Amino acid sequence: MRYSPVVLVCIVLAAHHFRAGEWGLCGLWLSLPWALRLGRRWADRAVQLVLLAGAGEWLLTLNTITGIYRQLGLPTLRTTLILGGVALVTAAAGLLLETRGRRQRLPASDPVSMGLGAFLVTAGLLAVVQLAVDRPMILAERFLAGGGWWEAGLLAFYAGWLADRLREPRRVKQLRPRVWLLFSVVFFTQLLVGMAGVDELLMSGELHLPVPALIAAGPLFRGGGLFMATLFAASVLVAGPAWCSWLCYIGAWDDRFARTRKRPGTLPAWRRHFRWIVLVVVFAAAFVLGRLGVGTVTAGWLAAGFGLVGVAVMATWSRRSGHMAHCTAWCPMGWVATRLGKVSPWRLRIADGCTDCGACTTACRYDALYPADVLRRVPGEACTLCGDCLSRCPTGSIEYRWLRADPERVRGAFFVVVASLHAVWLGVARL
Repeated sequence: MRYSPVVLVCIVLAAHHFRAGEWGLCGLWLSLPWALRLGRRWADRAVQLVLLAGAGEWLLTLNTITGIYRQLGLPTLRTTLILGGVALVTAAAGLLLETRGRRQRLPASDPVSMGLGAFLVTAGLLAVVQLAVDRPMILAERFLAGGGWWEAGLLAFYAGWLADRLREPRRVKQLRPRVWLLFSVVFFTQLLVGMAGVDELLMSGELHLPVPALIAAGPLFRGGGLFMATLFAASVLVAGPAWCSWLCYIGAWDDRFARTRKRPGTLPAWRRHFRWIVLVVVFAAAFVLGRLGVGTVTAGWLAAGFGLVGVAVMATWSRRSGHMAHCTAWCPMGWVATRLGKVSPWRLRIADGCTDCGACTTACRYDALYPADVLRRVPGEACTLCGDCLSRCPTGSIEYRWLRADPERVRGAFFVVVASLHAVWLGVARL
């Protein structure tokens, strides 16, 4: 009841879209007041911004109706006063969240920037996808008129929640594997249902094997089809090698297998050379098979076999070593991501305050923080910027860096980026 004006304007907006048959937008407005249950200042700011968008919807409606009235020679004053007043009340409803009583119910230390930043980035990216792509790319839009906006809103609040939780370094190691596994479960559930005959769950309506190596090997074989490769490259340029620890749909499996061993062991030194061999063989084979005119069915079976061997690597090597052997020794795209990620300005460094206690070594599953790496104060080449080591470092000596910027601000900005990309991919990354 304390927030009844917010609830009321949302119900009125839902009724407005219900009349137009826009069921997804009805759901968006009826869901919006529940964001206040998050009890965070960033969520209140996000609700205020969405209410401003609602006021804009009333003004657009006013413009449409008055335009029709003018063409018919009818007066527009009464309509302008009514809808203008509704728009004003909708925008003003958000001011209720600025009262002293509301602020007192929120945590005393409640920064806004990370949560609101992730909300805005995610909402902006998904809005572009919703508006600019002819075939609906946001899944809910394929089943419900206006559903894309509803899903975009939910994912934007999810990104804000995730970034806000990642504000505390100790949460990273527990939270990242869980949301990463969620992404993988959603991805493969859509794949299985799509294979069962619901083509709307597939991005293009065509089925492709969910093997990360095919992101590059597929275009080499076909001589074209760069959509996934472009999406991969753009993500790596924005978030660096964090693609491997936040966005790869297969990597979450490797993470689960590796975590069956409490502490990671040591991978052999030849692992780096083996990774090179796998990369050269896979990409060269894809190119040669394509030039020889080998059929897609044969090539598909070979790709499926490569993927199944990768799963076997997870179930054996990763499980025994405690390291993500599939990601660091088998998957060619892991090497590409860590190398291409060097173009991105994000870096992980160990400050001089490090006591060489070795706590970070037991947290790293990517074969990147052996004692020698700690002594050099730079993680190994397989580092994916996952952030698990931040949770374990007792002195807070491990920092994200961006040129000469303040490490604390850089860490916040980095997690805004990865939380936003994670949420966006959750909505649009489908086969």
